[in-house]
Amino acid sequence: MFNPREAYRHVTDISVYVERAFRGKGIGRILLTRLVELGRERGFHKLVLSAFPTNTNGMALYEKLGFRTVGVYEEQGMLDGRWVDTIIMERLV
Repeated sequence: MFNPREAYRHVTDISVYVERAFRGKGIGRILLTRLVELGRERGFHKLVLSAFPTNTNGMALYEKLGFRTVGVYEEQGMLDGRWVDTIIMERLV
């Protein structure tokens, strides 16, 4: 769910996490492709996600699958004891 307000009921927030040992094997692409399909099947209009800008492989995958960057949340998360920005991306389905 992106936001509980009725106006946003056709938008959903997605996340894909692949354990480090399994990255680079195509699992992320399979999962993300399926999430896009499920979004469409379930009647969502838009998928949104938040990613760490240091995750260059993930960012490249999102872009290849049609997501676009729409903004940056400054110091949105705590990672390894320090504040980090997150990139906000979206895709219409």
